[in-house]
Amino acid sequence: MEGSVMHTSDTQVAARQVQYVHMPPQEPQEPSQNVSIPHIIPPAQSPLSPPLLAAGLVAVLAVGALTYWFVLDGNGFTARAEPVRIGIVEFEQQTDAFIGFKEQMTKLGYAEGKDVVYERSRVVPGPTMFDDMKVAIHRMLDEKVDLLWLSLELQAKVGVAVTKERNDTTPIVFSSRFHDPIEYGLAASYRSSGNNATGVTSDLFEIIQKYFEFFKEIDPNIKKIGVFTDGFMVPPIGDRYLQELKTQAPRFGYEIVEYTTAVPPPEAEAEFNRVAQTIKKGDIDALFHIAGHHYERQERGESELAIKLGIPFAVPYEDIPHGGQFSYSDNFTASGAQSAFMVDKILKGTNPSDIPIEYGAKTELWLVMHRARAAGITFPESMRFKAARIFESDAEIPPLY
Repeated sequence: MEGSVMHTSDTQVAARQVQYVHMPPQEPQEPSQNVSIPHIIPPAQSPLSPPLLAAGLVAVLAVGALTYWFVLDGNGFTARAEPVRIGIVEFEQQTDAFIGFKEQMTKLGYAEGKDVVYERSRVVPGPTMFDDMKVAIHRMLDEKVDLLWLSLELQAKVGVAVTKERNDTTPIVFSSRFHDPIEYGLAASYRSSGNNATGVTSDLFEIIQKYFEFFKEIDPNIKKIGVFTDGFMVPPIGDRYLQELKTQAPRFGYEIVEYTTAVPPPEAEAEFNRVAQTIKKGDIDALFHIAGHHYERQERGESELAIKLGIPFAVPYEDIPHGGQFSYSDNFTASGAQSAFMVDKILKGTNPSDIPIEYGAKTELWLVMHRARAAGITFPESMRFKAARIFESDAEIPPLY
């Protein structure tokens, strides 16, 4: 699938919450008959040292900057004179993260159409996606956005590199979904990125471990887990996820069975259907879907394969609307909302490197009962008890994008 980018300029907004500065009420003073006139020191006799004069100049400039960004009314500083402009570079699959982010910004007091404008560019997974990201980010920086909100670690890595190359300190807030942000080069540490970025990340180790535990709960006899990898997945998205699957599998007594192809991406759907036809009952005991694939709705094809084979099928959170029997992942809407608090701090003056990277606060198990039943799978009571959401039909699953 060829990568492409769509530019939408949502004049979606959010209003800025501003802290009012109130002076205590002052009692009126009667003029005194014995008021002394202070002695005014002529400039030539001023006792101010050059450092003090410099400090005064800095203070004047700071006040000037504030009056540019804020307007003053009878109660103090109330609103920014010009709207905050936030550049968004996103994949369709993370639309719910943006929705959560925008809704939380509104709750923080950022009024729509007044103090913030979201300028969005959408990127499609494929061979040109990194070039598309660079074009979008360069354009936004040229247009002087105040902050970049990047929905996945791929865009974030490009954003950090581009701003460094341009010697640009525009803040970046990101979501990291399929890579550890430290290993991936986004940050020096969780405590401090050491650069102009911060964000919310998934705990990849914990998520893969829980998936494997759930497979054990469904069927302790599972040994072989099938995964469509090289030629089907987009490596920059799914490579680290696959590595973690392979690393943890032996601890659970699992073998990862890979299905690969060398056909070019435009032929991925036809090739998937061909390969799927060759897989027989008993070849694999479970199926795991890795996000980021050339065949756009591959999770749907894998769902049909799991039903044919009568095996459990796990997918990442963002793919559950179109396929999969269960998902255990960060709730993207909640992670997007979590990132809004970081943006709020940055807009109020905090340096991104002073805001620690956080794990997603809301990781959820979702079960899709009718798909499991179609494959002859019964979720144990332990999983039903842990599930945040249980869906009886496709119609009940919220549209995440």
